[in-house]
Amino acid sequence: MRLPEAWFVTRTMRALEVLAFQPRSAPQVAEVLQVHPRTARRLLNRLLEEGYVTRTEDAKRLYSPTLRIVALAGQVVERCELSLAAAPVVARLREHTGRTTHLMVPSYRSALCLVHSAGGDDGAARPHLRELVPCHCTAAGKALMGERAPWRESVLDLPLERHTARTITDPDALRAEVEAAARRGYATELGEYQAGVTALAAPVFSPAGEAVAALGATGSGDELPDDLAGQVVEHARELTAALEAGRG
Repeated sequence: MRLPEAWFVTRTMRALEVLAFQPRSAPQVAEVLQVHPRTARRLLNRLLEEGYVTRTEDAKRLYSPTLRIVALAGQVVERCELSLAAAPVVARLREHTGRTTHLMVPSYRSALCLVHSAGGDDGAARPHLRELVPCHCTAAGKALMGERAPWRESVLDLPLERHTARTITDPDALRAEVEAAARRGYATELGEYQAGVTALAAPVFSPAGEAVAALGATGSGDELPDDLAGQVVEHARELTAALEAGRG
């Protein structure tokens, strides 16, 4: 029986996902995709010919993605509706709070900074634009984990890295915290990723009701300003409304 064309497309995209995390040989890719090594080698060699991957010429013959994938992702990010709608909201939140503000989206075990606006003297505070940060110890990551249960459990299934003395590495404790964050509508970060840095983030929802991003504000200090939660939640709702208005 002839397999549907979409199956081959999906398999190719999964192969690129596998290689994004670390270089792998054709047999290693085949094991993840559950296909014959010859099938994986043909797929990878075609990607090699098209410039989407490179291959070492030693005995291991490991494949890795090229920057062509990065360039493609950059074009998507630059023109996506979420980025365009978020830019003015992120800027207004910075003006109102004086903090560095950002919009983050989930990315496997991390959160990716999609939009960024530096404020005050907090330019060194992470995340920076296009930076991946761990989701389990950042306000934006925890705000997303609280609303995306399957993703949250995939993160909690693996060991949680400690970044500071305040990082929560116990899965049950972190699960309880992000569930509480979902109930109150925002998550906090108190020196858990960077010592002396605090942050607060609220989820942003798509028209379908999915938490597609988190809007956050980061700054130096040991405590969060009393009015920060209201500011961040209000702007997150504004961005959610903008996405709803732009549907279709």
